[in-house]
Amino acid sequence: MTSITPIRGFAGTTTEQAKSQTFEKQQKKKEFSDPLLKWPLRGLAFTNDIGAAIMDIAPKAGMMFWVPALMYFGADIYDKYKNDKASYDPNAKRGLKQALFQTFASIIFPIAAVHAGQKAASISARLGGQKLSLQTQNEIIEHQLKFMSHKKLSEYTADTYKAQYGKALDNYMEEISRSRKTKNPLKMLMNFIFGHKHPENLDGKRKNKIHEYINKRIDNIYANRELLLENKKPEQMSEKMFKKLQDLKEIYKKDPANINDYNSKAVKDILKNIESNKIFKIKLLKTLGGFVALGLLIQPIDKFVEHIIIEKFVEPGLNMFNTKEINDFKEKLNFKGQQSTQK
Repeated sequence: MTSITPIRGFAGTTTEQAKSQTFEKQQKKKEFSDPLLKWPLRGLAFTNDIGAAIMDIAPKAGMMFWVPALMYFGADIYDKYKNDKASYDPNAKRGLKQALFQTFASIIFPIAAVHAGQKAASISARLGGQKLSLQTQNEIIEHQLKFMSHKKLSEYTADTYKAQYGKALDNYMEEISRSRKTKNPLKMLMNFIFGHKHPENLDGKRKNKIHEYINKRIDNIYANRELLLENKKPEQMSEKMFKKLQDLKEIYKKDPANINDYNSKAVKDILKNIESNKIFKIKLLKTLGGFVALGLLIQPIDKFVEHIIIEKFVEPGLNMFNTKEINDFKEKLNFKGQQSTQK
């Protein structure tokens, strides 16, 4: 009897073996790759964190950055609910697990990291010459700016203005100190993470430092005012800002309501601009601190959420829930079966 010799392919393999190897290679090449985890789509998951970081310097833009992030979260959660990788298989447990992952990995922990970075940047400023955190400098300048908006600088000298503002500042600091006192542990934790970016105590030596800081700024305001009223540019003022003063003067000259004191009103507006620019620079430093923290912690946060929160807590909890539901359903079926048998 003649035996049939299998047809050999390349390298001494049979045709069927060659086909099998080719199929296996094709299968390996077709391994699932989630498009939502690839850049640039993946970057949409972090736009809300960018929004949180820039909220101090650009509140409207910060809110707008949440839009692409929320669209991404919705698409990702729905995709994981509907599909098991490349195959269609709707599963509520899988969708819920992804929703919890995005909540912790893309919202709660990254935003907490941004606030922690801002706080660290704020507190580090206490090592500088002012001995005050960035947040304290920010709050005090903003408060003085509001006070100045309701006063005519021409009615005061630098000393009389400082004396009157000093009383308003003391009242403000007492009010802030009272509002920050709480014995509620949850409120204390939330204030520490998401509230004020510094643990500043506005009393004692700190209170004196605050008065010294703002008094220097008021002295600078009056020194600049004197030069600007004489149409002289202070050394630290930019040419752009000085040009803006000239433009404001021309605008106020044409306004009958301001024609008598157009010069002093234009100067006051520029002085307020200078203080606003200082506030912006302070907020920018805090924002940079938030970006640094986010950049350093975003990958550890992803791993912590995936391997600790999801794998060790969420998945076991969902599995227990599913098992209980299945057992309850089986018990109900058995009970109905027994009843029908008895009848």
